[in-house]
Amino acid sequence: MGRMIAVLLAACVCQGCFALEELDKGQALLDQHSGRKSRESAPTEAPAADAVEDSFLPDTEALVAWGDTATQWWHDAWRRKPPEPDPDDHVVQCSVAGATRFMRMSDCLARGGRVL
Repeated sequence: MGRMIAVLLAACVCQGCFALEELDKGQALLDQHSGRKSRESAPTEAPAADAVEDSFLPDTEALVAWGDTATQWWHDAWRRKPPEPDPDDHVVQCSVAGATRFMRMSDCLARGGRVL
């Protein structure tokens, strides 16, 4: 019992050291790739107006057309009526998975049941 406690204690201590080492390595990588040093040492220059590309600006005509299409779809989706039920599809007694239930004949056959 004493050995097990010692092993668990050693495992917890070693695992903590490993976690701290990994955190230190990660912080070093963040410092290396963050660009803080390069920003501090490099002189600040204002970007030229010619350097801005028009490709970053969205095409307003395409956005308006997409918005109109989406609005039309939304209105059409809410105006639809539900499909009319088939008058020949009447309620029957159906045996599905050993149980008897009452449902429409099409539902009974779709579930693999047997019309009684």
